[in-house]
Amino acid sequence: MTALRTLVLVANDSEVIERLENEYSTAGLVSALASAAHREVLVTFATREPQKHAAKPYARDATLHSLASSTRPLTDRVLASLGAAKLRAALTATPIGRLINSLSPTDPSRVFARAYRHASVATPPEFDLVIALDVAAIRTAWFFAKRNRATTAVFGESAALAYLSEQSS
Repeated sequence: MTALRTLVLVANDSEVIERLENEYSTAGLVSALASAAHREVLVTFATREPQKHAAKPYARDATLHSLASSTRPLTDRVLASLGAAKLRAALTATPIGRLINSLSPTDPSRVFARAYRHASVATPPEFDLVIALDVAAIRTAWFFAKRNRATTAVFGESAALAYLSEQSS
């Protein structure tokens, strides 16, 4: 049986680190996924700040890939020069403003998706499972599922463990 190739997407490092440290302080996420799948699992973490994850127990046996780049995508550079961040901050005060923000190119999920496309993971493009660990990473996981680059995309490690347990039985 071949190894299960898994991509873990992390857009908001601080939120995810705290949760994973609490849940996987002794056994790593890789071993938890492997025991649920009953086979070898190859995990790649795609994040903007891989150094924050490097020494953590949950990232043991995982490959860390940086989405940080010396140059940001053109869209992000143009938005920064136009002051879109200030407009985004002003719009968050009202419900309609938050709706507009969610549809705009400054939405955190869109920014993360562009960062992933700009600094694409240097591993096989085919993953068996894509796990979005926070809300801003969902759009990128959805892109994988939509383009059939992954057989399954899930939100959260709990959903991934449940999916793998169901598939292995």
